[in-house]
Amino acid sequence: MLANFFSKSKPVNFVILFLLFVVYFSISLFLKDISILNAVKKAIIFMLIFSVYNFILLKNELAKDNSFAFLFYVILVGFYINYIQINSVFYNNLLSLFLFRKVYSLQSSKKTYQKLFDGGLWSGVLFIIEPHTVIFILLLYVAIYLYNHLTYRTLIIPIFGFIVPVFIFYTYNFVLNQTDFFFSLFSWEISLDFSPYNSGNFLFSSITIGIFTLISILIKSPQTFAILDKSRQNWILILTHLFLSLLVFIQNSERTGIEFLYLLFPISVILANGIELVKKKWLADIIILLFLVASTIQILT
Repeated sequence: MLANFFSKSKPVNFVILFLLFVVYFSISLFLKDISILNAVKKAIIFMLIFSVYNFILLKNELAKDNSFAFLFYVILVGFYINYIQINSVFYNNLLSLFLFRKVYSLQSSKKTYQKLFDGGLWSGVLFIIEPHTVIFILLLYVAIYLYNHLTYRTLIIPIFGFIVPVFIFYTYNFVLNQTDFFFSLFSWEISLDFSPYNSGNFLFSSITIGIFTLISILIKSPQTFAILDKSRQNWILILTHLFLSLLVFIQNSERTGIEFLYLLFPISVILANGIELVKKKWLADIIILLFLVASTIQILT
């Protein structure tokens, strides 16, 4: 029943998913001491994130015409909603969607140079907020190669876009005589201490999500790689996105749980592509129910 309902993309589906987020959000507010102002601010930013995320999906056909990707994205947010704070990582996840929008839109040959410049510009903004997220600019270059836009101009344009906000930020710090702060952006603090993830909550969510993500990759990849079309290019780009997101995740110096947000975009798309291939609806229903129950348990514990 659930699989059949979300196998279509209808306005009522998005209403249901919005209500699902409200349930997650309400439980989190009840369990945590958070001010009304912060709650409203967090809710507004999440609405923006959902809107941009769904826009990217619809415009670029990263999954079939259904609501599975959006469903999994909301559920994945539910897994980590207790750990999400309004900080630089939270804002960066919103802004990174504007970069990803430019990346995936490169499958169209319209306004390629503008997209590449804008993508570089957003990469520069992300770098200023969280320096290690500069890794995401590599996604632009993978897209350039996959979608056959490889020229010397397309290789240079993102760099110019990247330089613009970085130079403005440098000028700002130079005027205020705090260039040391600017140059500190190039000194990353990488922590390889993953012991905070040994707690039951993180292990439970990581194992659950990791297993189904791996299964989805294994069942989707052979079928997709056998076909030479846009879906193959999109799938390679999504897998690259996941790999780069893991690098960003690993290099994040703080281990509070909010860094899992970097993984949600590619994982939700991968899970959606996987469940689309499940022919038995009852099995797909069980998988969705498992995620719903697991995310609820995660919030309550």
